[in-house]
Amino acid sequence: MTAERPLSTVVTPQSERRCVALWSLREDVLVDMGGPTSPVVLSGRWGETRLHRAGPLVREALRRMSLGPISLANVAAEMAAGSARPSSPGARTATVTGAQAEILMVLHRLQHMVVRSLTLEGADQPLLSVVPIAQSARYRPDAVDRQRPVRLSRFAFLRSEGEGFVLEGPVSLYRVVLHGPEAAWVVSMLGRALTVDEIAAAVPLPAAVVAEIVGHLLGTGMVLAAEQPSPAADRGGPGGDDESRGGGAPVPCFAEDRDPALLSWGAVDLLFHSRSTLGRHDADFGATYPLAGRLPPAPALKPLPDGPRIALPRPSLSEVTAADPPLTDVVERRHSIRSYGSQQLTAAVLGEFLYRALRVRGLHERQGEGRHEEAYTDRPYPSGGRAYELEFYLTVRDCAGIPPGTHYYAPLEHCLVQIGDGGADSATAELLAEARISAGLTDPPAVVITITSRIHRLSWKYSGLPYALTLRHVGAVIQNLYLIGTAMGLAACALGSGDVELAARTTGTDWLTEPSVGGFVLGTAP
Repeated sequence: MTAERPLSTVVTPQSERRCVALWSLREDVLVDMGGPTSPVVLSGRWGETRLHRAGPLVREALRRMSLGPISLANVAAEMAAGSARPSSPGARTATVTGAQAEILMVLHRLQHMVVRSLTLEGADQPLLSVVPIAQSARYRPDAVDRQRPVRLSRFAFLRSEGEGFVLEGPVSLYRVVLHGPEAAWVVSMLGRALTVDEIAAAVPLPAAVVAEIVGHLLGTGMVLAAEQPSPAADRGGPGGDDESRGGGAPVPCFAEDRDPALLSWGAVDLLFHSRSTLGRHDADFGATYPLAGRLPPAPALKPLPDGPRIALPRPSLSEVTAADPPLTDVVERRHSIRSYGSQQLTAAVLGEFLYRALRVRGLHERQGEGRHEEAYTDRPYPSGGRAYELEFYLTVRDCAGIPPGTHYYAPLEHCLVQIGDGGADSATAELLAEARISAGLTDPPAVVITITSRIHRLSWKYSGLPYALTLRHVGAVIQNLYLIGTAMGLAACALGSGDVELAARTTGTDWLTEPSVGGFVLGTAP
C-alpha cells in the first residue's frame, strides 16, 4: 500500500470538484484502543492484529475509520492544527505529509481490514467502495493510461443486493460496492474494450473522474487493461492481428483471454467453485443455521405424495450377503452398460436394488447444535450432516409387476407411490427419450431414476455449502447404485445431464424447492 495518489480535479459548470480518496475499516472489524500505553487491537473475520507502537495520530485515524470512510489528509491536518507548537505553512504541510505517511505505514499491515472508497468532493455518498474479501488481499489503485482500452473481466459479475449494485468475481479478492450512479455508468460501458476518453464521451462525467473510477476497478482485477500491441501489430505486418477496431486499430488483447488456467474455466463454474470453498470470499460458511429464525427445518422424511402405493419385495440380507461377489470383484467389474438383454426387469429385482441402495435403515430424533433440534435418518450411503436430502423418482417403461409411469420411491416404507395418472404420458415418454440420448443407449431403458434434492434441508443449516454438498451426495449415491447394480448383474449407467424443466413436470416437483440434480438408468444386462 503506497501513499495516496494525487487527486484528480473535475471542472463542472457550477464549481470545481475533486475526486477524494477515503479510507475505512470493514464493518466486522472491532477496534480496542485500550489505555494510552496499551497496544491497539483490531479483531476481524481473519483474526486479530496488535499495534504495539500506535501513536495518537494512528489511534485517532483508526477510531474514525471504524465509524465510516474518512480522508487521511483531513485527519493529519486536524492533528497538525491542534498541535501546540506554532509553525510556518511550509512546516505544517511537511508535518501533514509526514503524518499521512505514518498512517499509511500502519494501514499497510491492515490491508485485509481496510476499505478503499472514492467520492466526489462535497458529495453525500461515495462513488464506490473496494472491500477486501480475503486475508491475502493487497489493494492498490492502478494508474490509468487514458489511451489504452480497458474491459471488464469475463469472470466479473454485477448483481443487486436490494440497495445498489455489487461487482464481484472469483478472480478477484475484492467486492466493489457501487454507491453512486456515476460508477454504475462507467461499469456499464466496460462490457467491451474502450478507452477512458471513449467512456467519458458516452457518459455525463469528465474524463478525469472516469479515470479515477477505472483506476480503482483496475486495482481489483475485475477490470483489465489491454496489453500493449507489438510493433508488428501496430504496422499490421507479420504477427499482427488481422482483425481491427474502428479506424484500422488492432483489436485489443487481454492477458486473461490467453491464460491456459483461465481458459479451462467457465465464469459460472469458477464462481461456484470459489464460493463453495474457503479462502477467496468473506461470506458466512458452514453450519450457521441461516434460516433457523425465518423458516422451520425440512422434515427428515418427505411426506408421501397422494397416489396408489405399490409395495416392493424386501430381500433377505443374509441371503444377499452369502450370494454376493466380493467387493473388490464388484469394483473391478463396475462400468456403464448401455445395452440391454431380452429378459424383463421384475418388481422383485427392482425392489432388491432399491432396498440395498436407497432405503431408510432407521429414523431418529436428536437434539441438534444449540437450540436446533433435527430428526435424521440412516441410509446405505453417506450424507453430510446426516441431511439425506436426496429423493428418488422412478420413471418405469418396462418392469413386470410395476405399471408404466412415474413413481416416487418411499425409502422408509419401501414402496412406490404413483405420481399423477400413471401411464406413458408425453412427459414420461420425453424423459425416457432424453435419458436414452444423454447416456448414449442402444435401446430405451427399463427404468429411469431421477434424483432430486430437497435443498432446504441443507440451506436451513449451512451457508455457502448447500448446492455443492448436494452434488457430492449425488456422486456418493451414483457410486452406490453402480456397485449394487454390478453385484446384482444389472445394466447400470449414470446420466451425464438432464432437463430440469422436464424432470419437474415428470415428477410433479418445483425446480426451486426440489430441483433435479442427477439421473440413473437401469435394465437387465445383455
